[in-house]
Amino acid sequence: MASAKSVVRVLDHGTEVETGVRRPIRLTPDGYAGVAYAGSVYPLQSDDVIDLAGPSWELADCDRFLFAGADVPYAPSADEPLDAVGFDVEWHLETNRYGHYVVFNASERTASRVVTALEAADLSVQRWDVSHRPAEDGNFYDWFARLRFKGSRAEALTLIGAVITPPSVPAPTVPAIDPTAARLADAEARIEELLNELYIATRKGEAAERELSLLRRDPANARANEQRYRESLALAERRHADLQEQLVSIRQGLGGMADAAELVKSLADAEELRELALAENSLLLERVRAADANASENAARADDLAGQVDALLGRLAELDALETERLRAATAQRPRRGGVVEFLPQAFGRLVFVLDSVDVIANLESPAATMRALMDIDSGRLVGKDLEGMRGWYAVTKLATGIAGSEGLGRIYYKPDGHRVLVNVHIKQDEKQQRRHIERLRSY
Repeated sequence: MASAKSVVRVLDHGTEVETGVRRPIRLTPDGYAGVAYAGSVYPLQSDDVIDLAGPSWELADCDRFLFAGADVPYAPSADEPLDAVGFDVEWHLETNRYGHYVVFNASERTASRVVTALEAADLSVQRWDVSHRPAEDGNFYDWFARLRFKGSRAEALTLIGAVITPPSVPAPTVPAIDPTAARLADAEARIEELLNELYIATRKGEAAERELSLLRRDPANARANEQRYRESLALAERRHADLQEQLVSIRQGLGGMADAAELVKSLADAEELRELALAENSLLLERVRAADANASENAARADDLAGQVDALLGRLAELDALETERLRAATAQRPRRGGVVEFLPQAFGRLVFVLDSVDVIANLESPAATMRALMDIDSGRLVGKDLEGMRGWYAVTKLATGIAGSEGLGRIYYKPDGHRVLVNVHIKQDEKQQRRHIERLRSY
């Protein structure tokens, strides 16, 4: 539903500041109409006038609006006299250690007028608000106003009564106490107590009579009970004698102990040793459990590592198989090499190797020097020197072989024979063996 609106005239100490200001009508905390202007809410007086010199409210305190069509509750002007008396409200004065409190029932607008009237009568109000608790007379009231007045309760009642009509409910009067009536009431109370005590004593007497009657009717039970008590006493005495005998036997068996105190002390020491042994045993058991748990954990870890090793070994075997397969495939795709036997004729077309020359060349660890000499011979150059005692043969000596113990003992003997050259590669062992080898060359 829309809110009511008003076109107001703004005054400041009676001087017109602005006119024709259209504003929605709010409700102030005291129940009167008000409009917002310059960040505050001012009471709306009759003829739709607000005065900036008068009281004002915060916007947050005036969050209610007047509905359209409702009667406008205009606020009284500053020069309008207020009735000092005549508020027909129910009220009460509560006085405690914090001061005087006026509690009353009224509408919000009337409550504001009551507070204003109290302040006009020099009863300054420190704070007023909605009441949420019962007053000292047990009644709930709508509002409370705490006064700054420091006088007595009687003085406060007089001043408040001058502003508000006397309380509609007069204060209860305490009737005078008649001493005779008081003594009579005490006597009646005492008689009541005596009657109660008499009733209790009567009940106890009846119970005692019933118990006595039962005892008289059953003397045999009493005698039987007495006999049982005597037998129990005799049994206890025999048990006591047995315990005494056991104690004497224990003393004799212990020998060195003179009295029961030493026995008790020894038993206490034994108990202490037993507790220590149990504690030590418990500690050892804890250590054993910890060791078992650690061993179990290590065993589980070892099993895990063994599984990992097995997996790695399997992977390694798989990789070996793959490498073998790869090498086999690479070997199958690689052109076949003929070796030294096929290499020498292709490299040296004029040379004819005799005796075991091919095997010697194949076994050389370092054939570089031998190969250079063979290249020179194949090209037609004369290298080396004449072989003594062998006409037409030449010898190239001190060739590196790379064989341990035979370094520099490589030999090449060659003989030009027309278009071809007879070549023998040899490793010298000693002079005698060397002469025999040279003699074999005479057949060529």
